[in-house]
Amino acid sequence: MKNVVYAFTLATLVLASAPASPKGQTVRIEISGASLATPLEITDAAILGRFNIWNGPGVEARDANGRLIPEDEERSGAFIDWRRGIVSLQPSALQAYHVVFYHEFREHMHESVAADRTPEPRYVVRYAYDSAADGGYIYLPGRKDGDAAKRNWSLMYHPGVEGNWFHSAPAWERLVRPLIEKAVAAAHSK
Repeated sequence: MKNVVYAFTLATLVLASAPASPKGQTVRIEISGASLATPLEITDAAILGRFNIWNGPGVEARDANGRLIPEDEERSGAFIDWRRGIVSLQPSALQAYHVVFYHEFREHMHESVAADRTPEPRYVVRYAYDSAADGGYIYLPGRKDGDAAKRNWSLMYHPGVEGNWFHSAPAWERLVRPLIEKAVAAAHSK
């Protein structure tokens, strides 16, 4: 019995000390709705590399040694400007876009076994903006949003902020908004 307890304790320590596996890489952002005739798919690695879902209240990022990595906008990949807080007025008069982050998760399998790496829709938000204004808004689904919130919560939970609108991050406005505007203009010119 003593050997079983020893083996269990050793296995627990080894697993606890192993570096955390990557949480998943964003391989596509799909934006639909409002005035888009067809979904806009963003697959450019330079843009995707700027945004990830693993940031915000309740989310910690750690390095391979388990040390907490301080969060700043450039490191975090934030598409929500968390520092500005919840928007008091809901931008209900604006057209909203449905945004889905697709992730590819690395599977820890033996080299001889092929892992299915089909990108999965993993995280959902809404995005709205006024074309006459500089900034936009992102809605983080909450309890009343059903499946969208459940999908997000299967990965992480942002305590006390779900179900609210936020200002979008400057990087989102600089990189993604022009792509949406271009796609909307192309749809209207047909």
